[in-house]
Amino acid sequence: MQQVFGYIAFAAIWLAASIGVAATPLSVYTAISPAEMSRISKIFSTVRPDIELRWVRNSTGRILARLRYEISQPKADIVWGVAASALAELVPAEYFEPYTPKGFERLDPKFSDTGDQPLWVGLRVWASALCVNTTTLKANNLEPPNRWGDLLAPAYRGKVLALDPNGSRTGKMALSGWFALWGDAGAWRYMEGLHRNVVAYLQPGGTPCNLVAQGLYPIGISFAYRAVKLKGKALPIIPVIPGDGVGWDIEAMAIVRGTPYPEAAHAFADWSLSGQAMGILSRGFGMTTLAGPAGLRKIFPAEIRKRLAPIDFTAGGPIDNKVLSEWRLRFGAKAIQGKKE
Repeated sequence: MQQVFGYIAFAAIWLAASIGVAATPLSVYTAISPAEMSRISKIFSTVRPDIELRWVRNSTGRILARLRYEISQPKADIVWGVAASALAELVPAEYFEPYTPKGFERLDPKFSDTGDQPLWVGLRVWASALCVNTTTLKANNLEPPNRWGDLLAPAYRGKVLALDPNGSRTGKMALSGWFALWGDAGAWRYMEGLHRNVVAYLQPGGTPCNLVAQGLYPIGISFAYRAVKLKGKALPIIPVIPGDGVGWDIEAMAIVRGTPYPEAAHAFADWSLSGQAMGILSRGFGMTTLAGPAGLRKIFPAEIRKRLAPIDFTAGGPIDNKVLSEWRLRFGAKAIQGKKE
């Protein structure tokens, strides 16, 4: 009987599309790339032609600001591909509707909200890493670093590019890792030591790795996928996942409470955990929220999942405006403005 109802529902969808019934418009706020938006829309439309994805794209920071501005009259139906560290900031305002998408049991639970019915669900993961140019390193008679602490050695003075957490969510992610690993006092002590060796704090998150790939500097603090991608272009780049642990964040989705199109939002959320969707997502960051080996592409360092720092997004994370203001006072003199993430 359940199978019969499934056929009826499927037939109804295609009948609606074939006779010209207007598709349900689903407003999707996102920070993913335009190329990914296009691929997702194309494939999803073959599954649900009765739903039209209407993307609203911006940086995570600007998406978060817009959601806050619209809090009394939300315009989004679903937020998709936006950092969980940002979505967690809206949880106290009851911005999102609890929902468990189909296929949720295949995910690693640490990459989603921990409620019985999650308020946000992780899609893919990105993590801090060192981008190391082996040619430039050799020219400077330097050994590759293996841990964060290695970067404090005097030999690395003037050799390290880092990130500005006030303009880069990837930079904020690195800070989150240090605070989670060493606590407040230890993290500030580490950053004071690192500051002596840093040339500049840059934005956005891939910039240090890009400059290192050009041979301008030997080491950059960036994110793992950028280093892996540049290595794949036959550049003398190696991604180093520091052995003491790394900061990380999640691209997640959340259904906006009160959406007038809950069925369409649920359908898109369900599809987002399908093999089709995860195949697209894995091309982007290389690490999805699927549990086990399926969640990590073979081109990625196998040790990365074991080195994710113990960050609790449900608690809002350790980096707030007070921390960012203090960082600016201590280290902002070396920060260089760029395009914010």
